[in-house]
Amino acid sequence: MRGKVNKSNKKIILTVLLILIFISIYIYSCEYNDLGLFTTLDGEEETGNGKNVADELDISSNEYFLKLKAKQKNKNPLKERDIRKAIFYAIDRERIVNELLGEYGDVLNSLFTKDSYYYYPAWSEYDYDLGKAKEFLSRAGYGVDNPLYITIGSGDRDSWQTIKEMIKEDLHKIGIEVILNEPSEEWYQNCVMKGNYELGVWAIKNFDGSSLNFNFSSDKIPIYKTDENKICENFYWYENSKVDEILKKIMNENDTVRKKELFQDFQDILADDAVMLPMYSRLFAIAYNNKKIKDIDFSIKNNKIFFNIKNWVLPNKEQIGADEMNEIVVGYKGEDCKLSNPFSLDYINNLILKGLWEINENGEYEPILVEEYYGSFEHNITSISSLEVKVTLKDKIFWEDGTPITSKDVKYTYDTILENGSIVNINEDYSKIKRIEIINEKEFSIIFKENVRDWKKLFGIIFPEGSLEEKDINNFSAEDIIANGPYKIAEYVDRGYLLLEKNDFYFGEAPEIDYIRISFDTDINNLISMLKDGEIDLLSIPSDLDLMRDIEKNNDLTLWWEPGNVLEHLAISLKPKEE
Repeated sequence: MRGKVNKSNKKIILTVLLILIFISIYIYSCEYNDLGLFTTLDGEEETGNGKNVADELDISSNEYFLKLKAKQKNKNPLKERDIRKAIFYAIDRERIVNELLGEYGDVLNSLFTKDSYYYYPAWSEYDYDLGKAKEFLSRAGYGVDNPLYITIGSGDRDSWQTIKEMIKEDLHKIGIEVILNEPSEEWYQNCVMKGNYELGVWAIKNFDGSSLNFNFSSDKIPIYKTDENKICENFYWYENSKVDEILKKIMNENDTVRKKELFQDFQDILADDAVMLPMYSRLFAIAYNNKKIKDIDFSIKNNKIFFNIKNWVLPNKEQIGADEMNEIVVGYKGEDCKLSNPFSLDYINNLILKGLWEINENGEYEPILVEEYYGSFEHNITSISSLEVKVTLKDKIFWEDGTPITSKDVKYTYDTILENGSIVNINEDYSKIKRIEIINEKEFSIIFKENVRDWKKLFGIIFPEGSLEEKDINNFSAEDIIANGPYKIAEYVDRGYLLLEKNDFYFGEAPEIDYIRISFDTDINNLISMLKDGEIDLLSIPSDLDLMRDIEKNNDLTLWWEPGNVLEHLAISLKPKEE
């Protein structure tokens, strides 16, 4: 009797075990159907119960996420334009801007700031629309019940981390699961420059459009970089023959109206191809003592702070004694001012150094030291004999010691540049200058080896003859600078301050302010405290919402802010991945 009971019990136990095994297999199967492993990943079974994987499992583990991602059949999902468009429609850019910039920011739908002559809202079609996002994603075979797994990366800027988190939340709503790559200072070098990313958040600098050729032309993909083709920053690995053609026309076009039309066509194509999504212009903000100075304005160009310094007024000028310095103090975050790269005329360099031409707010080149020129590249040039420009300098232009600026100075400057193979970050078009021939003290000819697009950009700086002897042109010291701008260097204290004095031999309109003291400090909080305490008169400040709002409440300070020429955006890598 006991033996029969045992046998019956064994049957019951066996039956229960089998049931449990089948239940376990069923649950396991349903769970992985939810992940899309039998459809998107392996393509062997139909999708399960339609729930998003993120609702069932914690996919925050990088290792686990990447295992799922590795099993996706399509190793190049972002090559599909429908997926790229789905991503763009799913991102709530207004929410991102409100979070980071509050009332001071706006969504940017162009590659140019809203006050730019070339502004054109080509990306306005990508207003936040989850319905459209899901529709485009479903065309590619993905959705909330069949997720797509992709990665997003950036450098270690705090705002970029916020943007990535918000993008992750937005894309989760339509069925795209995103893992955030760890931010690092090396991410740009190791990933962006090599195309080893899927989604990326970073910024590009654009004022007049002259740099966009380096970002989007097919021949500017990093693998094509050579000694002759130096600036290759098409880190999107984007190729479009129509875009290449338009960019070439833009670089050869002198009529700004026609150039504006070409930029519109260019942006329309780029937006439709969904290669990158502009989000906002990084704010440029300054705060200044309105009891000390007024009538300040600034520009989105490099010489931002001192854009109209000739118009600045000192309200208390009458109270300054005859033997007192008429001086303003400007805070500068850093150990010292870097005047080292003469080819990058930032807002301090531009007070000291002037070249033959200077770009204006519309991206047009205005003559600074030049009276007239002819024989320029107004049209495409085919004959070698026409690759010559004759230039006449203005009268009464001087160096800071009263010595006239002559043709010899121009020739000396560019002979030095062309002979110096160690110059870094120099535009490759300098190599297309064959020589400069002096005609007389005020006239010279520039002879080119071939047509140079936008050639006036090469002549933004000159130095006195002989001034560069035994000098490292890549690493100037303050003592090396001989001014021809509105100010000259009066004194320099390493890691202390730089004192600029009005240049009495400046050929342009003289500013009212006699001295500008640039005070260095590596701690921005110290500088902000100094501004509030009246120890400094003007400071470029971070676009921190609390700080900006606090300054606006201060009756002694005026806040100036404006969208700058640094464009924050979401980028997509189109570099093919191995299947």
